[in-house]
Amino acid sequence: MQKSVRTLIFLSLAAVSTLAAQASKNYCNNRFGFCLHYPAELEVSAERPTNGDGVVLEAGNGIQVSVSGSYNVMNWAPEKILDFTREDFADVIGLEAAARESQVTSQGFDALLVAGSYYQYAQMQAQGDVYLILTVTGPEEFLNEMKSLKGKLKVAFGHAAAGR
Repeated sequence: MQKSVRTLIFLSLAAVSTLAAQASKNYCNNRFGFCLHYPAELEVSAERPTNGDGVVLEAGNGIQVSVSGSYNVMNWAPEKILDFTREDFADVIGLEAAARESQVTSQGFDALLVAGSYYQYAQMQAQGDVYLILTVTGPEEFLNEMKSLKGKLKVAFGHAAAGR
């Protein structure tokens, strides 16, 4: 009886793991040596990130996720990269953008930017002379969905062959 219960528990856990694996996808960037694990309901967009080296994903409700890597050839501190990210967001939306929340460390930042009725969660991580930017962008009415989606995105260095 105990063996049957253990077998049933094992099979149940295996089924849940399989369903979870089917419910997500990965994007890996070998040039910059990182991977993004994201929910399967996001679709790859024909649009590309500003620097052309990454991927843009779209949710059915208009929320956009973007991840891209870059070499820090200007040796910018995370504060400067946050300013650049804010300015880029402002250019895309066509309105002045401000950081509503931000936490900056020597290795990156997490910020919530706002421009008019649009919001953008922005995260930057650095490793050596490479950094990556992950953004989740959408209208204010989907702010809770954006926050939830941000929690489901997992990005990390070291899961792809570094390109330099």
